Amino acid sequence: MTYSPSPSHDLCTLVLEDGRRLAYSDYGAPSGYPVIFAHGMPGSRLEGRFFDEQARAAGFRILALDRPGIGASNYQPDRRLLDYSDDVGQFADQLELASFVHMGWSSGGSRTLACAYSLGDRISQAVVLSGYTHFAELPDSHTLLLKTRWPGPVLAELSTPLFRAVVDVVVWISRRRPGIYLRKARSMVSEQDRQLLEDETLRDYFREDQIACLDSGGRAIATDLLTEMTDWGFRLAQVPVPTLIYQGQQDPFVPERFAHHMAEHITGADLNLLPESGHLYPLDPGFQAGLFHRLQDILGLEAPNGTRTRANEANPV
Repeated sequence: MTYSPSPSHDLCTLVLEDGRRLAYSDYGAPSGYPVIFAHGMPGSRLEGRFFDEQARAAGFRILALDRPGIGASNYQPDRRLLDYSDDVGQFADQLELASFVHMGWSSGGSRTLACAYSLGDRISQAVVLSGYTHFAELPDSHTLLLKTRWPGPVLAELSTPLFRAVVDVVVWISRRRPGIYLRKARSMVSEQDRQLLEDETLRDYFREDQIACLDSGGRAIATDLLTEMTDWGFRLAQVPVPTLIYQGQQDPFVPERFAHHMAEHITGADLNLLPESGHLYPLDPGFQAGLFHRLQDILGLEAPNGTRTRANEANPV
């Protein structure tokens, strides 16, 4: 296995045991406590840079991975959810990370829990930001998702080829009309989310992240989604790592019931509901500062200047 960092922290690569290239970005404090970050879907490793400034101030290093077939990472056929934790284990070995936080946003939440299950002895803390619960353990999960206008799990249950075909069509249209796709996405988010996207830098980062994922094509995106919608290969009660669960109560994409379900089944889970937040609150510097402050307390760390970071009072965690 070889490790080949790029001159740009936006793209670094390494080679896994099976020969696949794994791409990642390296943000925050270079010598800080490592946080491996799992992106949403649509999403890519570029989501890591949303956290760059606050992570650097708090003394955390953000290592954001492209999952197989997404961005600059090679595709892996017949993938299952626990393959992600295998990749992360190899990634951590190559970077010589003895322990780390794993954090996942949206579809990245299930990947966080997979790592917490498989690599529990190396993960000091799990953080799930508006993640999906294990559908196999929540009988009405598909009904709840239909209310968010996301029929994916129902389609996948009816027919995997049908699901892949629908994803292919949606991705094909979105790649050719990215402006329409982004306007539609913006119209579906909460009012607080729209306010966050008023920031030009955040809006540009969000656009680049979404397009990087869409450019990966329907095959990779469908495969990635299916690993989350089928049985995970473990149960939530088997997750041994303390887990912070955050959920915006104005989230139009992830039902609040999912967060409660995870908290009810994961031993040591800590549920944090954000009454005024939607789905994009992880982009908020105030939320990030509060989260990193809390991780400092949990891990017994101090910021580079010897002081704690301070959360924005309007966005408590």
